[in-house]
Amino acid sequence: MKLLDRPIEVKPSIARSGDDPAHLAAIYDHEVALTLWSRPNPVTVPREDLDGLVGFNVTCSIGEVRHTINIALSGATARSWHVPLLADIVDLSHRFAALMEIDDVSIRLEAISGNACWKFHSDYVRARLLTTYVGPGTEWALQGENGLDDVHRIPTGHVGIFKGREWTPDGLLLHRSPPIAGTGDVRLLLVID
Repeated sequence: MKLLDRPIEVKPSIARSGDDPAHLAAIYDHEVALTLWSRPNPVTVPREDLDGLVGFNVTCSIGEVRHTINIALSGATARSWHVPLLADIVDLSHRFAALMEIDDVSIRLEAISGNACWKFHSDYVRARLLTTYVGPGTEWALQGENGLDDVHRIPTGHVGIFKGREWTPDGLLLHRSPPIAGTGDVRLLLVID
């Protein structure tokens, strides 16, 4: 198993990538377990701003996302990157809710400096949106007959929607947070369910 940090070239029926956000709707294709929106990172966060950052984990109606995230960010020292971060979280929440046809979303933002979720797994949700604003992106691999195939990494700023076990109980496409303990790396990760 080796890490591949390049565009997807294997099993395009399982994982699809494109630079148009409408491409995320491919998650509804029966064979697809992961859709990726390739985009420039919309938020520039200096590494030093992540030291001591207290993230948040909130659930709210889609109509309350901007207000709820604004309150969640208000406890931290105001930074110039809060405005584009808020705008991106609101945008991604609305896209995800529309795509999944849901009225409420759970949103988690966290700074990670250790080996959180370092084992390959499939989440017990219908679908999950992930994007990494700072640091190495989420890794994913296909479960093959002889273990995991090559490991791929989602580039920083790109958006991935993974089908969870409630949608595909077999969980053939697995993901994890890259193990970064002791490297000095810090990740700023957004998760929307």
